[in-house]
Amino acid sequence: MNDVKRTLFEKRQQNQMLNSLYYNRYLLVRYVTAIFFFTNVYWLISLALSHSALFAIPLALIIVIILSVAEQVKIYSSPTNHARYTKFCFMTLLIANVILLLPSCFSSSFAHLYPFLINQNKSKGLILAVLIAGTFLSAFILYRLYQIKHDEDKHFQRIKEYEKAIR
Repeated sequence: MNDVKRTLFEKRQQNQMLNSLYYNRYLLVRYVTAIFFFTNVYWLISLALSHSALFAIPLALIIVIILSVAEQVKIYSSPTNHARYTKFCFMTLLIANVILLLPSCFSSSFAHLYPFLINQNKSKGLILAVLIAGTFLSAFILYRLYQIKHDEDKHFQRIKEYEKAIR
């Protein structure tokens, strides 16, 4: 390989590495998005199999999550630190988890929201734990998105160090 080709190759490789580094700022966000997606898919299937009319709740959440996933895919080709749809997704998930906390465990709607579970304290405790975990995960991801937006995350510092090193 001559020097010009080698230089072009190295430049492309460095740009690819920078794109990957910027994309990996959202790695934890993508993992948590997957957790919420599959949790809601399982909830949707369970409600559908139970012939519950409340299947619209997890379906709406899945649609919001898919918007976030589409934005995450787009971020790879055009890196940004402002993920609007992802922030909207996690705000929606946070609000949904908080709203579902009370009726899920402290009212008669538990049987309608989770007809596939026995209406006992153990089942209510499990759902309560899942919803509290979802609330904390959503809040944590919103904080992470805030850090990314304001370039306060650790990955951003590493990216800047890498950019200094290649220049």
